Amino acid sequence: MEEMLTKEDIKAALQRIGVKKGMLLYVSASMKPFRYVVGGAQSIIEALMELVGYDGTLVMAAPTRHLCDPVEIRKVPRDQVAEARRNALPFNKKLSAPSGVGEVAIQFMRNDAVLRSNHPMVSFLAWGKYAKLIIEKHPLHFGMNQDSPLGKIREYNGYVVNIGVDYDRCEIFHLVQYQTMKCPIRIYSCPIEKSGATSWIQILDLELSSEGYNEVGKLMEDKQIVKATDLGKSFCRLYSAKSAQECANEYFNSI
Repeated sequence: MEEMLTKEDIKAALQRIGVKKGMLLYVSASMKPFRYVVGGAQSIIEALMELVGYDGTLVMAAPTRHLCDPVEIRKVPRDQVAEARRNALPFNKKLSAPSGVGEVAIQFMRNDAVLRSNHPMVSFLAWGKYAKLIIEKHPLHFGMNQDSPLGKIREYNGYVVNIGVDYDRCEIFHLVQYQTMKCPIRIYSCPIEKSGATSWIQILDLELSSEGYNEVGKLMEDKQIVKATDLGKSFCRLYSAKSAQECANEYFNSI
């Protein structure tokens, strides 16, 4: 039988890579590699919270791209798009569940004192000392640029911790794509609540790609800026957001 993990196992692994009190951490985590975690996703969240303490800060992505214009969702037949738009639910910071980020982020959102940025497509969750500073004034257009919560993590010398995920889940690398603006620019339509009714707004953003992100991770490992340890049948890694962006710049400027 594969290894069972407890909260204390997770804390020990995080301590081995250098997670400690007062750190600002951007967290990407998945439960999929672990057969059984006692307490489920909440054990991962509490392990992180207990290590960084309330003097520290935790941040996770909480995207809601599934709320975008139904014409973008292939499951909606063309002849039903208009009806889907009429019945769409607007983005709600408390109720709109994140999609594509897994169980840990969804469970994180349920915890007391977790704040959420007010972006209808690419919001972020934050808990701890700098939570409000991280999530406030989230730009509507190009929502993961230098002025976004991602940019603030880099600006405030934060770190990235990956638990059970590879480098292709490292959203900090997105900052380089916003710097170069080489990705296609698209217009997205998103539903928001306005005067008690659902309104559709248009948002400019990049069509991002994670192609090459694992290669950036290998470059970081070659430079020995990643601290890693085994966790059950998977692993966890810790690295500086600033160093990650610098390595991404180096890699993408060399190809």
